[in-house]
Amino acid sequence: MNIGVIVTIAGPAHTESDGVKGSPRKRIEKAKATSQLLMGSPAASCDVLGQSIMDRVVARLRSFGAQRISIISEGKLAACTATSANASLYRAGSTPGFWPAWDSVVSDYLTQGIETLLLVRLGPYVELDLLDLLRFHGETASPLTQVYKGQTALDLVVVDAAPLRNGTGSYRSRLSALIPQRQRYAFTGYANRLTEPADFRRLVQDAFSGRCGGIRPVGREVRPRIWYGENARVDRSATIVAPAFIGAETCVEASCTISGASSVERQCEVDCGTSVDDCCVFPGTYLGMGLNVTHALVKGSRLFHLNRNIEMEISDSRLIGATSPSRQLGRRARSVLGANGTFGSSLVTRSSQLASLLTTRRFGRSS
Repeated sequence: MNIGVIVTIAGPAHTESDGVKGSPRKRIEKAKATSQLLMGSPAASCDVLGQSIMDRVVARLRSFGAQRISIISEGKLAACTATSANASLYRAGSTPGFWPAWDSVVSDYLTQGIETLLLVRLGPYVELDLLDLLRFHGETASPLTQVYKGQTALDLVVVDAAPLRNGTGSYRSRLSALIPQRQRYAFTGYANRLTEPADFRRLVQDAFSGRCGGIRPVGREVRPRIWYGENARVDRSATIVAPAFIGAETCVEASCTISGASSVERQCEVDCGTSVDDCCVFPGTYLGMGLNVTHALVKGSRLFHLNRNIEMEISDSRLIGATSPSRQLGRRARSVLGANGTFGSSLVTRSSQLASLLTTRRFGRSS
């Protein structure tokens, strides 16, 4: 498939005063711009049931035969996950700037003889049939096709390379000149705009229910609709209610309850006696002892309560915070002793409870 893909990682909301006047980001029809940051990070970089949205989209594009995929960030993106970094050209949007990076990628693609460009902005999560979109684009006389969900324009555009190669001015100005000839592709599949925390929570729920078929849990199904990632450790006294996801190297301690279609992502720890209901717990998060965490997104020390629509910063790391290196080492040591997703013996279970009590009640957790 002689197609070049540019995946843009959406950043903070843009106004008409920031960015380039007349740029295709402004002139390609789209909904009112909103921030695509989720608790301080781009939504596309967040894990959903064991894998980031960005990695899932890249994998889906590759499954349709796309081989040349470049990733550009509109803002700062601290890290790129392993799958995307190995599979794609990664360029930070802040240096040398988003549009110079975008123009550079387009120039590289045209030099390589690319015939068609697919422009994807994440942002929204869309399960698109790329082959059907390309078929539709090929059957029209338009050099540019934009995907629509009902009357809403999505940030998915197919454009012929020839007019970009033969035009004058910057590549973004050449793209803007093609917009009046745009054709609309009517999309009827799954889409989630991911503009609010509740949208992210709904994405996880839809994945559990099978409404979005492109997201499957990364791990083994230990019981019907309960998945554990690699080296996940769950105490035998914990209660896990389906559907649920426990991420890789995550530890669920004694007498905990995970329910309400909750996901606890990789390298987390849920300490003794805590219940997690209707929640998304982001990677590297520690939940302290005896808590009742419900209807929330939790990322390190930040908690967003979905019912109250409010975000809080928890200053006491004994309650909620990032997992510390010492706790991560402890989890890895226990994983050597355990098997089949549970601690190996009652002695190990009692030891882990004691360590947790001492760390939380007496000494506090190191940051």
